[in-house]
Amino acid sequence: MASSRESQHSLLSEDSIDTRPQRSWNPLNNRLTDSDYRYHSPSDSTWSEEVLRDVGLGISNTSGDGIPAEIPTDKRHSTDSTATTTPNTYKIPHSPQTPQTPHTHAHVRCPNRATVLQKRLSWVPLTVLILAVYATIFSGIYLGIALRKPRWQTVSSDGPLVPSTAALLSAFFAKTIELAYVTICVAFLGQVLSRRALMRDSRGISISDMNMRAWIMQPGSMIVHWEALRYSALTFLGSIALVSTFVAMLYTTAAQALVAPKLSPGPVEPTILQGKVLSSFANTHYTAANCETPVTNEIDPDYRNTTCIQIEHVGHAYHNYQQWISQWSQLITHNNETSSQLQKRPKPTGSLWDNTTVTGSWIDMQDMSTLSKEHGRMINNITMAMPHGGIPGAAMNSKNKLKQPTDSSGEGKYTIEASVPSPAVNVLCTGMTKDELSPLVYSSWPGGDKFNMTTWTTSPPDDIPDPASWLNRTVVDTLFQFGPKSDQIPPIFGKYPLPYNTILNTTGPWPANAIYLLGATPPSNNTNTPEYVMCSLRAKQTGACSTKYSADMSGAFLSTDCENASNGLQYNRRHDTPEGQWDADWKNIASEWANALSLNAGISDGAASNARLLMQMMPRYDKGEGAFALDPSLPSIAEALAVMAGSTLILSSQNAPFVPFWNYSTENRNVLSEPVYQGFNASIQAFGYASGGTEQWQGVFYVILVFAFLTSAVCLGFMIVEARGRQVTDFTEPQNLFALAVNSPQTTQLEGACGCGPWGEQLKERWYIGMEEEDEHYYIRSKTEEKIPLLKTMDSRQLEPMEIDDGGGRMLSPMVDEFRKVSKRHSFLAKLY
Repeated sequence: MASSRESQHSLLSEDSIDTRPQRSWNPLNNRLTDSDYRYHSPSDSTWSEEVLRDVGLGISNTSGDGIPAEIPTDKRHSTDSTATTTPNTYKIPHSPQTPQTPHTHAHVRCPNRATVLQKRLSWVPLTVLILAVYATIFSGIYLGIALRKPRWQTVSSDGPLVPSTAALLSAFFAKTIELAYVTICVAFLGQVLSRRALMRDSRGISISDMNMRAWIMQPGSMIVHWEALRYSALTFLGSIALVSTFVAMLYTTAAQALVAPKLSPGPVEPTILQGKVLSSFANTHYTAANCETPVTNEIDPDYRNTTCIQIEHVGHAYHNYQQWISQWSQLITHNNETSSQLQKRPKPTGSLWDNTTVTGSWIDMQDMSTLSKEHGRMINNITMAMPHGGIPGAAMNSKNKLKQPTDSSGEGKYTIEASVPSPAVNVLCTGMTKDELSPLVYSSWPGGDKFNMTTWTTSPPDDIPDPASWLNRTVVDTLFQFGPKSDQIPPIFGKYPLPYNTILNTTGPWPANAIYLLGATPPSNNTNTPEYVMCSLRAKQTGACSTKYSADMSGAFLSTDCENASNGLQYNRRHDTPEGQWDADWKNIASEWANALSLNAGISDGAASNARLLMQMMPRYDKGEGAFALDPSLPSIAEALAVMAGSTLILSSQNAPFVPFWNYSTENRNVLSEPVYQGFNASIQAFGYASGGTEQWQGVFYVILVFAFLTSAVCLGFMIVEARGRQVTDFTEPQNLFALAVNSPQTTQLEGACGCGPWGEQLKERWYIGMEEEDEHYYIRSKTEEKIPLLKTMDSRQLEPMEIDDGGGRMLSPMVDEFRKVSKRHSFLAKLY
């Protein structure tokens, strides 16, 4: 210590060294006398400028002037030039902790150079008011848009506003709302806290209260300075600040989630669509004549249409069948058995125009085991419905003004559900023995040895009876409805097919409505397996379904929605549609389809692959049930035939009416020379750009938008009703608080916080802003020390409050009069401070 002092003394001249005893820097040391704190004139002992700069607090006067003495009280208001050049000083009152030690410090005279209340049309109040109006109005607009979720017809890739620009504009306005919101919330907090600090009988403000503005401007400060959060977060004003903080952090995100236009499905809207009608359902003349082939009628007048339509049948039927078989293969390969219940088995599939996937439905489902027990034989009865083939053409017709998909983003995608009848095919298969089939097989009749497989199809024998008079009785007449009552003529097959082979009968005259297939099952040791299977195929238009069509740039989907209790567009719920009216014209379509698929190759023992696969799909015999049932690991014969025949249903319904009957001219074989439009009920859901969330969880952002509007409205109301357009100086702003603090008396309430900052209980200490009315000087002081008088001079004279002029007294200055008005509670809202 001695060497240290010697080094310090070496920096001083001998004349400048104070030879008085050294004292501690602790101003609260009770052992010191009053004389230790007295001001010493520079004439007694003058410190060099270097020492003032390098020793102690390191504060120097850069102007080169010496540190002046305190100006006497009677000369403070002197206009003498020497007085004006001398800095003012102030005195600090006694510390309440050590009242026995009179601390007297220099007192600064700092008269306020401007009023605390700002004019209404001045820059700050006017700007804050404009920002409050902007934030309130536009946050309300954004909230309304988010709640209403409007669809923006102008936003599209080929519209006046492209999606990227729309998203950019939405983000831009959201950011401006956020910036305006932060500004007015900080201004609101500053006004409330400043007015509370100025009011005489208010509870004052704390350091943690003043830190609330940092929550909004720097949300991370809530984590860094968590103690301030602990003291103020649970107050009314702290709750508003916390809400404002989270709104400011998440407003742009919330606006992006709920307001920015995004590609999304629109509402399901009922509508009336129109489609072209050219021919009746299953019109073989129209379908054959309009088959696309480079071969003209002049080249092949006899078989041009037949050849073309059979190739079309082969292409579509085998494609659909192969897709369906692949589904089964994948299930079996992965050991995923389906079910013995039809509704849980793979649905029928198809395709249209190579870019439209078609999906049908199983309808009129009956339990196979129950039917088999009832008839005492294998019964496989399957009915399948396919969507109306005219719906895609109607959707793309310009008359309906539907925007078509434009790019892979999904823009223009739409879904239509049409209330129209659906074409359906029924396949009824039953197991029979050779004897049971003999009334229907020509080769087993007397004289049947004349059967010629080569000429059987084109030139059948002459001894075949006329269909009108031939009605051989069979054991399955009731099952297949053979007889005059149903106008159904039983089929005649030329011979018994060999195992794995099938033969056809498609020659039944009108009004016969079915074609028939006879197949021989694979050899089996199971006595329950029937030797032969006979199937009938017939079609109708059912009202138990509606048709759905979804169009996308990547492809389209055409499907049915059948026998659904919640489907209001199901055709038979809007129109009376008798079921069970089988269409006789479809038999002509089906005959060409069956021949094209080599289902009649067994007449010449052709052993076609298609027939072989079909015969291997014999339903299994369930010993537990004592009847035949669907095999969970294998499709059935009737299911396979229905899937293959699905293409004929799509073809038959294209350009056909959207009702289950023909109500136009019957001339020219039910084919119109010019297409006509027919309307039908439908619903449409279009994909376009709309506001609103795309996921359900995004609804949480509605809280942010709601509070943004409410708090903006609160701030705006405060500016208009409470502040009345006039703002007080925001003492929570750093520059204002710094100027106020350095010109205020010191306090022991922040003892130990000079270097490290306040902490603990110091954060909740209450403070108020007062005024030395004689000097028009504002200062900040702790509420704890509020009753301790402020000393101005060495003689410790008390300040005497100035009286309000009553006509004969002394007039108040504008500054004092303004302070007294501001420091009084003069409104109902002020009680909330």
